[in-house]
Amino acid sequence: MDHEAPPATIQLSEDQTPRGPWTFLRPALSGGFSPWGWGLLGGWALAMAGPAFSWGLLLQKTAGQSALPSHWGEGITARDIWELWVNGGLRHHPVNSLTVHTLGLGLIIVLWCGWRMQAETASLPAKLGPWLLGALDTLLVGLLPLVAVAWCLSSVLGWIGHSGLQALGWASFVGHPLVVMAAVSAFNLQWWLLRMGRTTRVPGATRRTYGRHLGWHARMLWDHPVQWTLLMLGGTAARGFLSFLILFLAWRLGGATSGRVWGFFLLQLGAAAINAWLLGWFLRTAALFWQHDLKVRQARADFLESSRAAKSMDA
Repeated sequence: MDHEAPPATIQLSEDQTPRGPWTFLRPALSGGFSPWGWGLLGGWALAMAGPAFSWGLLLQKTAGQSALPSHWGEGITARDIWELWVNGGLRHHPVNSLTVHTLGLGLIIVLWCGWRMQAETASLPAKLGPWLLGALDTLLVGLLPLVAVAWCLSSVLGWIGHSGLQALGWASFVGHPLVVMAAVSAFNLQWWLLRMGRTTRVPGATRRTYGRHLGWHARMLWDHPVQWTLLMLGGTAARGFLSFLILFLAWRLGGATSGRVWGFFLLQLGAAAINAWLLGWFLRTAALFWQHDLKVRQARADFLESSRAAKSMDA
């Protein structure tokens, strides 16, 4: 009695098995000091230079007019803030022009160098079209889900913050900005994935379909919610804590001398450089994850295609 041959099964090699983003953290460590990595560091430092320098000068300028520089962090009242705004010259300070221009130029450099670094890591052409159209895709597929999740988390934090327990109140106070920054980081991550997808054909499609493109890259984010969430929260907390530490040090020292102003400025630049390197690490991790996921999906698509071809030949 002849037995039918068992159906073919997909055989994936070790480098074609699905993996989460954590497994690409170590391979992504290298590559941070490429030309685009240096551009990322320079752009981030430029973005932070204007606010840091303007704020330091403002502290120095208001040293004899306000109690803020001398008693920084010791119970600021609404009157102190009003005095800083009206009598401290904040309205006429170059923070209103220097900050905007340096921040804007720095962010443009960061966004473009980040795209070039990511494309280089994933062996993709870094074109302007995918960069821009990927942002449009992100608005369509990522904005509402991420806003909904962030709103739910903020509502929970608000509820526990009004419980009356001091520990929960602090958790709510610290958690709110972390949720907002993590939501922004998740939105950027979705953009990073979608813009890379704009440069290649969707696996398994006879021709590129827009819905398949959006669905595939949305699943890249939502199929690994725990790992991506921990990475985004960890990265956000590390970058935020470093900046807060520098600000707290300046808060305690004040800005009454030029040495303190320049010291604060240089510390902020150092923090910006570290934060830019962490951002580049995350960009390379996302690029390697996307590249591997593409390989896995392509292997599955090739297997399904060969299975259909074998069945058609048998028929």
